Amino acid sequence: MSLPREEVLKAFHNQEVEHVPVSFWRHFAESEFTDASQEPAVLDINLQGHRDYYQAVDVDFAKTMLDGYFPYPFRGVENPRDLDDLANLVPLEEDDPWIQDQVALAKEQNQIVGDLPTFITVFSPLILLKWAQIDHTKESILTSDVKFADLYEKNPERVEQVLQVIAADQGKVVRALKKGTEVDGIYYSTQSIQDPREDNLEFFKKVMELIDLIVQEEINRNFDLNILHVCGFAGAYNHLEWFTNYPLQVINWATLTDGVPLGEGKKLFGDRPVLGGFDNSIKGLLYTGTKEEIQQNVRDLIDEAGKKGVILGADCTVPRDIPYDHLRWVIEAARDY
Repeated sequence: MSLPREEVLKAFHNQEVEHVPVSFWRHFAESEFTDASQEPAVLDINLQGHRDYYQAVDVDFAKTMLDGYFPYPFRGVENPRDLDDLANLVPLEEDDPWIQDQVALAKEQNQIVGDLPTFITVFSPLILLKWAQIDHTKESILTSDVKFADLYEKNPERVEQVLQVIAADQGKVVRALKKGTEVDGIYYSTQSIQDPREDNLEFFKKVMELIDLIVQEEINRNFDLNILHVCGFAGAYNHLEWFTNYPLQVINWATLTDGVPLGEGKKLFGDRPVLGGFDNSIKGLLYTGTKEEIQQNVRDLIDEAGKKGVILGADCTVPRDIPYDHLRWVIEAARDY
C-alpha cells in the first residue's frame, strides 16, 4: 500500500517523515521517441503500461511518461538538422496539437494514478533540439550531443534563437498542463551537453542556464512543487554545482555518476528536498542486486541522508525489463526502516 498522500507531500516540502517515500518510473513504448502524430497506437501502449505498472507496484508518487511527445514538432522547418532551415522555425500556437494532445494524455494518466502526488515531464529546450539531430533507431543518444555541438559551433546565434523559441513553447506546455490537468507539478529534465566544446562553465552560463531559467520560471509561476531532474541517463555526467541557482523545489540527479550522494547533494542545494539514490542502469545494484543487497542499500541511503526532505528513487527511468520485485524490495525496506 502506498503511503498517505499527506505524508508523501511532507517529504516533498522538506519535513521529517516517519517513512521515506519511494517511487520509480519507466517507459512503456518500445521507443520513447516514437512520434504519436505518426504512430498514434503508442498512446494506448502508454496508458495501458501505466495501468499495469501502478497496479503492480505500490509507489508513493507518480512520475508519468509522455512517450509519444518526445519529438518537438519544429513548425515551419523541414529539417531541424539544417541551420538554414532552422531559421524558418515558428512558435507553436497555444492550441497546437502537440501541446493539447499532451494535456489530453496527462488527463487520462491522472485518472489512472488517482490520488498519488503526480509529476509530469517537461524537457529542456537543449534536450529537445539535440534529440532532433539524430536518428534514434540507428544512433546512440549521446551522439546527439556531438551533433548539437557541431551545430552550435557553426552558428551559435541561430542555435540560441531556436532555443529561445522552444523555451517559450515549453512555457505554453506548462501553462496548458496547469489549466487542463490535476498534476501536482513538473519534473523538469535538463542535462549538460556531453561534448567538451560546450561542456564548460562559459557555455553553461551564457546559453544553457539562461534558457533553462526561462522554462523553470514559468514552471514556478504555475506550480508550487516541482522537481529538477539533472539527467545522467546513459552515463551522462553533469557538474552538479553549476545547477545550484536553478529554482525548482526538489532535486534529482545521478548520485553515482556525478559522485554526489543524497546527503551531500542536499547540502549543496541549500537543504532542498532530494530524490534518488539508485543507479538506474542495467549495471546498477537496483537491476542486478539480491534482495539483501538492495535492502541494505536502502538502509545505507537513509543513514546517509536522513528522513527530512528525502525521497528514494532512481537517477532516471528504470529499465523496461527490471523485475518489479526489485522495486518492491526498496519500498519494503523503506517502510521497515
